[in-house]
Formats: sequence, structure tokens, C-alpha cells
Amino acid sequence: MKYLQTKHEQNSAKITTLIVVIVVLLCFVVGQDYQELPEEYGVEMNFGDVSTINDNTEPSASKSIEEPEPSEEEVLEEEIAEEEVQDEAIEEEVNEEEIAEAAEKLKQEEALEKQKADEAEAAEKAEAEAAAEEAAKVAAEKLLAQQEEEALKIKNEKEAKEAKEAKVAKEAKEKSEKQKKDALEAKKAKEAKEAAKAKADKAAKDAKAKADAVKKAKAQKAAADKAAKAKSDAAAAKAKAANAARDKAAAKAASDKAAAAAKKKSEGNKTVRFDLIENSPVYPGCGSGSNEAKKKCMNDKVRQFLSKNFNTILISDLGLTGLQKISIRFTIDASGNIIGIRTKGPDPKLEAEAKRVTKLLPKMKPGMQQGRPVSVTFNLPLSIKAN
Repeated sequence: MKYLQTKHEQNSAKITTLIVVIVVLLCFVVGQDYQELPEEYGVEMNFGDVSTINDNTEPSASKSIEEPEPSEEEVLEEEIAEEEVQDEAIEEEVNEEEIAEAAEKLKQEEALEKQKADEAEAAEKAEAEAAAEEAAKVAAEKLLAQQEEEALKIKNEKEAKEAKEAKVAKEAKEKSEKQKKDALEAKKAKEAKEAAKAKADKAAKDAKAKADAVKKAKAQKAAADKAAKAKSDAAAAKAKAANAARDKAAAKAASDKAAAAAKKKSEGNKTVRFDLIENSPVYPGCGSGSNEAKKKCMNDKVRQFLSKNFNTILISDLGLTGLQKISIRFTIDASGNIIGIRTKGPDPKLEAEAKRVTKLLPKMKPGMQQGRPVSVTFNLPLSIKAN
């Protein structure tokens, strides 16, 4: 176990040591009770016999005080006493009674000095005790102040540590909440992306289904148009046969009229190029304006009609991409019908589709040359983009 690591422990050890030293000093100062010196304390003088004094012999001290450290006053008194004894011995005028009185007086003086010394010693003892108590009190107050300061410091450190831990916990909580929020946003983004993908897949599927439906509808329409035309041709052939029989019976009556009609027909079979015609054929809705305006209107209308009715899915089915150019040439006869259709393109199927939609063109007002209806040739370069 380690000791004296903190400042508080070191200060406590110092103060404890100081108190122990003070207590030890007090024990030395006031530890033993004062012992009164024996009555023999002081200088014992042997005055000897009178005969000896009378023989002019010097008195000798038979006993001496065995006090280790006599005070200055005591030493002075002893010296005075010795001088008096010597004077009395020399003069030989002192008797035993005077010696006894002098000894008693000396004893009283010594008792008085002893009393004064005891009082001084008691005062010093009391003063030392008061100083020790004051020092102990100051040390205790200092120790208490240091303990309070150390306690306050420990409290502040504890509060700072708790605040730091709270801050760390708060930051960890905020970080966890942010991670949860980011995860939730990522999840929502993923779900939105998946939903968009599903929606796009559905739209593509619906577009494909719609395209298939349009393709199927166009195929059905083409088949219906073909069947209707075949039926119309059959009816026309039948009607023609019936009319032939009737015309044969009335051939003679109408010979002149037939000759005139034949002549007119031969003149009407004269073919003029579209760019050279005096009065352009008129597409439905293009009857107003100059001849050039009618030509431009017809050119735009025919191009729009063919582009709108062309089966563009066929281009994708053939594995072709981008713009596909098809040249179309046909004739608008003197009656305004479309005849002599010819096409040229990158694939026979595209050529056939171009012929099909060209046959669907509406009947037009025939072109006029020198005041008579004539056949007009029309060329159109058609560009179709795959769907």
C-alpha cells in the first residue's frame, strides 16, 4: 500500500509530527513534579570546634551541595557566605549563636529564592502550556482548513469528472441517435429506389404491352383493309361483268360517246411531274393559297400521313436502329386516285409497309394541265425512326 501520495496526506503527516514534538517538549518541561530540595540544600559549613578556631585554623567545608546547575544568585550567596565565614574565622569573634542565627537567616533567604524560582518555573510552565495549546489550536485550525480545502478540491474534481462523463455520455447518445437517423434515411432511400425501379419496370412492361397492342391493332387493321379491298374488288368485278353485258347491248348507241370518251381519256393519261404541274393535285384541306402553297401543303400532309400510319415497331423487329430512309413514288391519276406505287428501302418488309400506308392515302383532287385533269407523278423520301 502506498502512503503520502496526495497533498492532503503529506500535510496531515507534517501537522501530526509537529503536534508530537510539542507534546514531547511539554513532557520534558512539565512532566515531573517539582521536588523540594532538602533542608540541607545550600552550602554546608563546618565551623569546627572553638578550640580549632582559636588555634587560627581555617574551616573546611565537609560537605558541598551536589546541585548540578546552581543559579547565579545561589552561587553569589555561597561566595558571600564563605567570605563571611572566613572573616569570622580570621577575626575569631563569631560564636556559635551568631553562626546559628546567620545560618537561619541564610536558610530563609534560600527558601525565599526557592519560592521565587518555583513561581518563575510555574509561570514558564503555564506560558509553555498556553503556547503549546495555542500552537495545537493553530495546527488544528490549519489542518481543518487544509482538510476543507482538500475536500473542496476533491468535490470540484468529482464534479468535473461527473460533468465530463455526462458530456461523453451525451455525445455518445447523440452519435447513436445520428447513426440511427442515418440508417433510417438510408433505408428510406433504398425503399424509394426500389419503388422507383419497380415503377419503372412496370411502366416499361406497360409500354411494351401497349406497343404490342398497337402492333396487333395495326396488323388487324391492315388485314381488315386488305379484306375490305378484296371484297370491294370482287364486287367491282361482279358489277363490271353485269355492266359489260349491258354495255354490249348498247354499244352501238354509245359508239360516238365512247369514241369521245376514249379521246378524252387518252389526253388525260398524259403524265406530268409534280414539280412541273400547272395546278397541283389538292390534298384534302390544302385547297387555299397559291399553287406553290398547295404543293407544300400536300407534300407536308402526305409525309405526316405516312409517318403517322407507318408501323415503326417493324423496324425494331427487323433488328434495325436509327432513321430508316424509304423512297416512295406513286401517281395521282386524272380521277385523283393513287396508282402505280413503287417503294425502295433497306428491307423488303419495310418496302411492303410503305406501299400499304401509301394505299391508305385519301382520294385527292386531280392535277390540272392546260385546263384538263392529268396524271401527276409524286416522289417522297420518307425517314422513319424505330420506336
